[in-house]
Amino acid sequence: MSKTNKIYNVISSNPKGYYKNITVRGSDDASVTVRVHRFAVVGKGDQIRFGAAGSDKVFVVAKDESEPDIPLTPLFSVDESVSIGKEKFELRIREINSEADMRALEFLEQFHYKTNNSLSEKTQEDDAKSATSSVGGRRAVLYASIKIGERWLPAGYIDLQMPLMMCKPRHEVFNHPFEHPERAIRWERWDQHAMKDYLNTIVRIGRIVVSPELRGLGITRRIIKAAKSFSAERWHIGGMRPIFMEISAEMLNHIDFVSSAGFKFIGKTEGNLSRVLKDMQSMARAPGGEFGMMSLQRKYFRTLEDYCKTLQISFDEGLEALRRKIEQNQNALTTGEWAILRSVIRNPIPYYLCPMDDYTAKYLREALKAHPPTEDSPIESPDFSAKSMQISIDNLSIRAAYRVPETRSTKIIMDAFGLRGDMIYADIVQNVSVKASNGNIIFVVGTSGSGKSVFLNALDPDKTPDGNLTVKRVGSLTHSAGWLRPLRDDIPVFEALAEKFTPEKAFIALSRVGLSEALAFIKPFWMLSRGQQYRAMIADLLLRNEEVWLLDEFCSDLDPITAKIVAHNLRKQIIATGRIAFIAAANHTHYLDALRPTKVLMLRSGDQPAWLSYKEYQNDFLDQVG
Repeated sequence: MSKTNKIYNVISSNPKGYYKNITVRGSDDASVTVRVHRFAVVGKGDQIRFGAAGSDKVFVVAKDESEPDIPLTPLFSVDESVSIGKEKFELRIREINSEADMRALEFLEQFHYKTNNSLSEKTQEDDAKSATSSVGGRRAVLYASIKIGERWLPAGYIDLQMPLMMCKPRHEVFNHPFEHPERAIRWERWDQHAMKDYLNTIVRIGRIVVSPELRGLGITRRIIKAAKSFSAERWHIGGMRPIFMEISAEMLNHIDFVSSAGFKFIGKTEGNLSRVLKDMQSMARAPGGEFGMMSLQRKYFRTLEDYCKTLQISFDEGLEALRRKIEQNQNALTTGEWAILRSVIRNPIPYYLCPMDDYTAKYLREALKAHPPTEDSPIESPDFSAKSMQISIDNLSIRAAYRVPETRSTKIIMDAFGLRGDMIYADIVQNVSVKASNGNIIFVVGTSGSGKSVFLNALDPDKTPDGNLTVKRVGSLTHSAGWLRPLRDDIPVFEALAEKFTPEKAFIALSRVGLSEALAFIKPFWMLSRGQQYRAMIADLLLRNEEVWLLDEFCSDLDPITAKIVAHNLRKQIIATGRIAFIAAANHTHYLDALRPTKVLMLRSGDQPAWLSYKEYQNDFLDQVG
C-alpha cells in the first residue's frame, strides 16, 4: 500500500456486539463511518489509511514514518494443531468476528476466576452481561477454537491490554541502556522521560483462559505464540508497535505457564503492603482531599469504609483489622474479615517479560545479567520422581479354587451332567513373567473375566489374595503400589490434597495433570466432571510415594475425547516421574494411541498370556478392530 494514500483521523469508536463502528474524518472535514471487528486495535486519536480501490484492507498509520503501517483488516487468523496420540486436531486462533464468536467468548469467561459467577447468586441481568465489555483501555482478544469431529468448539482465548504504568522489577531491569538497531527506540535509563516515550512499546497479557477439559495439551503455548505474532504485526498504541510482552499474575506464584512460551522471570511487583495503611490513614484525615492517590487507592478506601459501616465499627477499628491482615495474613482474621479486606490488599506477584525480536532477546539476557531479580523464581518444583527400580517376576500364576456345597440344587446339576468331585479349579493367569523399569507403561488387555483385575491385585505387595485364590511366582515384590482412588468429597479438592501434602505441592501436582481452574480447586470431588475427577486422582497419585501405579478399568466411564486427553496427561507424568504403571481396561481402542504403552499383556481365559509391543498390538489387533 502506498503511503501517499489519504489519511483519515479517527474521531470516535462505538462498539456494538461483535463489531464496532469507527467514525473517521479526512482533510476535507467529511466524515465517514467504517465497520470493523469488535476488538480491532483502533480508537479515537488514531489515523488510518484505506487500501487500494476495491480492497478490503485498512491500515493504522505508524507513528514512525520509516515503519510500515499497521494492518487493521482483514481479520487476523492463524492455524495451529494439537496432537493427542496419532490423532491431530485443528486449532484456529483469530480475532472475534461474529455473534457465535462472542457467545463462545462468554462461555470461556466462566473459567476465569475474575469473570466466574458461581460464587454468587446470578440474576438475569448478570447473565446478560459479559465481562469482556467492561475492561477499560485499549485491548484485543484472540479466540481459539478446536475442531473435534465436524464441529468447532471453544478452546480458549487471550486478552491483550495496555501495559502496567508502574512496575518496580521492570523499572530495575530496564535501567540497562537500550538502543534498537531498527526502531527509533532508545534510552539510557528507564526514567520518567523514557517511560513517557516508550511505555507503549510493551503489550500486556491481561488474561489467558483454556477450556478445563482441554488443559494439558499445549494449547496455552500455541495461543501465546499467536498473540506474539499478532502483537508484532497489529498491536499498537498511538501507532507504536510493541517490542516486549509482559504478564503478572498471582497464579504464577504456583503454576509457571509462560516460561515455555519464551517469558523470563524479572522479579515480583511491589504490591501495596508497605503503604496501604498510611494511604488509608491520610485519606481518613481529609476524605475530600487529593493526595496524589491513584483511583485504585480511592477504591480501596471506599471498600474499607463500607466494611466499617456494615459491621458498625469505627474506621480506626477497620484499620486495625487491616493491619492484622498485613502483619499476620489471613490467619489473624475471621472468614468475613478476610473476604472483605483481601480486596484492599495487593500482595507482590511474579512479573515476567518476553522479548519479541532477536535484539530485545539479546538485550533482556544482558539486562538480567546486569540487574538480576532480587527474588528467586517463585516456583520450586517438588520432586515427584520415583527411585531407580526394576520389577522382575517369573511364572506368575493365579488359580481359583471353589468347594462345591452339597445342596439339593448342586446335586441335581451334577447328576444331570455326570459331574464328579467336590472342587472347581480355574487357572486365571498362567505363567506370566513380568519385567519392567522406570517410565514403563504395561497395558493389560483381555475380555471380561480374563483376569485383568486379579493380575493387578497380585502385583500389590500389601494386598492379601482372596481365600479362594492361590498366587505363585518366582521373585519378590519390593515396591510400593498405588491405586487410583476417589478423594474426600466433603471438602474442596485443593484442601483435600493440601492438608496431606502442603498447598505448594498440591498446586504443582494439580497443574501438571491439567487441573488448574481456580473454581475446580474449591469444589468438592463430587462436583467435578468425571474427566476432572480423573485428573484429581492422578494428582493424588503424583503426590504419594508409591513407585508402581495400578490402574484398573482405566477411563471406562469417560467419553472418547476426554479419555484421550486423560491418557495423554497420564503418560507424560509416568515418564516424567519414572513411575512404573500397570493399566488394565477392556474397552480402550479410543485412547490407547494417546497412552502409547511400552508393552501390552494379553490375557485370555484358559490360554497362555501373550506379550506384544504396542506396535505389534496395534497392527495385529487394533487395526483389525478398526
